[in-house]
Amino acid sequence: MVLMGEKPLTDIELEHLARLGDARAFGRLIRGMDDDLRGVVWNVVRSQAAVDDVMQASYEKAFKAIGNFKHQSSMKTWLHSICYRAAIDYVRSEKIRTHEDFDLVGETQVSDSGLSGSDSVTQRGYVKGLLAELDPDTRAMLFYTTGLGYTFDETAEVLGVERGTVASRVSRAKARLRQIAGDQNE
Repeated sequence: MVLMGEKPLTDIELEHLARLGDARAFGRLIRGMDDDLRGVVWNVVRSQAAVDDVMQASYEKAFKAIGNFKHQSSMKTWLHSICYRAAIDYVRSEKIRTHEDFDLVGETQVSDSGLSGSDSVTQRGYVKGLLAELDPDTRAMLFYTTGLGYTFDETAEVLGVERGTVASRVSRAKARLRQIAGDQNE
């Protein structure tokens, strides 16, 4: 809580308070990252109901573990890693590969300039169909690098893989998407 005349707490101060068990400080700390984290989880699980479940579990896990956070990476990277792994675990445990849920929260945005409302929905549906052809790990890599603008190195750190794995899978995914799009347009 910031009283009148007091300066707002920094992320470092919020992190310190969260490590001491302050749930409100933890909530304020993650608030600015929530949209990106939800976007990553959405691109893995492809269901809004699953996103909500995974996010709740991820935040609970992170809050319980924040006292053990060692600063080997940034707090942002640490949280992304927890959410990504929870989403992958969810997909594996539920054996879900894709979900035809047309809730568009958190997915990579398609430019709507010049498109009517129905054309925009059709375009987003088309992109969703293309992305559904990719496995969850590859969708996440593509979302981090293309949707969030992470470098291959940053994406590799979050996902716990080698940089070369990210680079090659993103390159193959883009080529595969171009191929699928070309096949569908013929």
